[in-house]
Amino acid sequence: MLKTCAWIAVGLLGSALAGAAWAEEPSLYGKQGVSPQAVMQGSLGSCYFHASIAALAKVSPDTLRGAISPNPGGGYQVHFFSGPDEVVFPEDVEFGRVHGYDRSEGTWVAVLMRAYAQRALRQSLVHAIDKSDYIPVYVKPVALALLDQSGLLLVGYDRAIRSVVQQDGVIDKAQLKVKLATQLSALSIPAAEAQMLDGFLEERGFFDTVAQTVEQNGEVFGAYKSLGQGGVPVRVFEAFLGRGMSGLVADKKLTIEQLRQLKSGRLAMVAGSWGTASAEGYSNAVWWVPGHAYTVMGFDEAAQTVTLRNPWGTKPDPDGVFTLPLATFLDAYESYTYAQAAAQ
Repeated sequence: MLKTCAWIAVGLLGSALAGAAWAEEPSLYGKQGVSPQAVMQGSLGSCYFHASIAALAKVSPDTLRGAISPNPGGGYQVHFFSGPDEVVFPEDVEFGRVHGYDRSEGTWVAVLMRAYAQRALRQSLVHAIDKSDYIPVYVKPVALALLDQSGLLLVGYDRAIRSVVQQDGVIDKAQLKVKLATQLSALSIPAAEAQMLDGFLEERGFFDTVAQTVEQNGEVFGAYKSLGQGGVPVRVFEAFLGRGMSGLVADKKLTIEQLRQLKSGRLAMVAGSWGTASAEGYSNAVWWVPGHAYTVMGFDEAAQTVTLRNPWGTKPDPDGVFTLPLATFLDAYESYTYAQAAAQ
C-alpha cells in the first residue's frame, strides 16, 4: 500500500473541448480525450487512483469512456465491472475541481473519481449493515436493497460527510446526523427511507465503520478534504476490469516478465516507489517522489529501459514522463500492480 503521495496543486483547471457525441457537458473530454497525458493529479493524496486511471486510459480507453453515460436526471452514471451504477452530479464534480482535487484535462477523470468514492462508501455502508449484530434482522434486507438501488442515498451521505469531515478524516456523528437529514431532504428521499438510514448512525458499530472508511480512504472521495492516506491501485483495476494483481519488484524475474507483457498493449501497470530515498541518492533526482504511484508506460528490453509517468503531469517537466535504466527501476521501486485488459 502506498503511504504518501499528497501534493500541493497549482490550481490549474485543464481546458476542454467537445467529447463523446452524446455528452451534454462539452467539457467532459478535452483535446487529448481519454489518454494518460490528460490525467493530472490534484491536491489530494490520490496518486494511486490517478496513476491507475492513466494506465487504464493507455490500454483500455474504451472501457473508461464506456463507463460514463448520461443520467436521465442530470449529470452522469458511472458503470463499474460489478455492482450498481453510481450517479454523479455536476455540482459535486465542480466542487472537487474548484478545490483542486483533480487537474485533468476535461472532467472525465473527476467524474470517475467521484463515482469511485461513492462506490467505496456504498460498500462500507453495506458492510456495516450486513455485519451489525444490533440492526434488526428484518430491517437489513430493506436497507441493503435501498443502498443497492438508489444512487441518491450515496450522494446524500457523501455530501453530508463532505460538509463535516475534518482535515484528518475524522467526522462528528452529531453534526453528520444534522447534515445527513438536510441532504436527504434536499434530494427528495422519501421520509421513511431517510429516517431509517439516519437511524443507523445510532447503531453500535455502524457509524464507526463509516468513520473508519472515510479516515482510511478520505482522498478517494472526490469532494473530501482528508489528505495523506494511502490507497491500493489493485482496487481501481478491479473496479473497472474486474481483476488486478500485485507483486514485489524484489522478485526481479517475475517483474521483468510482467514488463515484457506491456508489449502486448493490453497490460495496465502501476509501480510504487519506496517510501524513503535509498542510499543511491534518489532524493535529488528530478523524477523521484517517495511512496508515490507511477504509470508504467513502456519497456524496451533491448535498451534495458523502463518508461514511466508521474500522475502529477510534472516532476519531471513538461508532462511527467521519463525513462530509467532497468537496473534503476528495479532498485528504486518497491511494488507494482497490473491487470490484463480485453482487446479493444
